[in-house]
Amino acid sequence: MMGVRKSIAIVGATEKLGEEIAFQFMDNNYSLLLISNNKEKLDYLEKKVNAKNPKAEINFVQCVKDGCWEADIIILTVPCDEKRSVAELMHEVATQKIIVLFSNEETDAQELTKFLPYSKVVRVSGDVTSKSIVINGNDEAVNEEISGIFNEAGYRVSKYFPANK
Repeated sequence: MMGVRKSIAIVGATEKLGEEIAFQFMDNNYSLLLISNNKEKLDYLEKKVNAKNPKAEINFVQCVKDGCWEADIIILTVPCDEKRSVAELMHEVATQKIIVLFSNEETDAQELTKFLPYSKVVRVSGDVTSKSIVINGNDEAVNEEISGIFNEAGYRVSKYFPANK
């Protein structure tokens, strides 16, 4: 018998990056919560996901707060100009959770860490399409966990180091 599955929320799942990550993670041992406020795009994504893997444990959610509340790990794949507003929506439910921020700018992670001080923010950068990424966070155990999750999903963690505080 398998243990309890970790749940991973992908906020911005209907964005190109979010969809790519969802398809990489859907065959692994995770419960996925794909979150988007665009119902039409979310319905379309649900059809694509069900066609590829109808047995995957995936929920499609329009409410950021509800989806993030249920998740152990939250992956933000929203455009840069939406990160702050999404963080505000999940602020009260993201406490003690791992937040994975896709950004090539270290200042984005620093800003998010200030806004979500009780969360563990990890910045992932690199080229998701070629599946070569860099993991950068202040908590070594969290870096290891996120590195393992992405390795399992087929990504190469080419560099791996703690962020500067």
